[in-house]
Amino acid sequence: MNCEKIVQNQLDFYNAHNLEGFISTYSDDITIYNLIDNTVMLKGKETLKEKYYERFEVLKVHAELVNRIVIGNKVIDHEHVTGLISDEIVKAVAIYEIEDSLIKRVWFLFE
Repeated sequence: MNCEKIVQNQLDFYNAHNLEGFISTYSDDITIYNLIDNTVMLKGKETLKEKYYERFEVLKVHAELVNRIVIGNKVIDHEHVTGLISDEIVKAVAIYEIEDSLIKRVWFLFE
């Protein structure tokens, strides 16, 4: 499966609030970083599941893809996310790194 398809599946599951599908696109040892200072925001699939449960079940988040760039095993998405902050659109950039057909690392930048 190609990298772009993996990330698109992840985005589709995100917008459908399908937690099990969303989690299935990630490696067991997924690490998510803040792009600004490279600090770890989240590590491990179980932590990912816990964090996104609220986003899906309570906040009902939605991400609109604005632009996508694919370079090798990296997929860079520019998104407009609703639901994270009441009545606001959060502009985000996510850099997904794919290994063994799963998302292994993600770097986020938020405006």
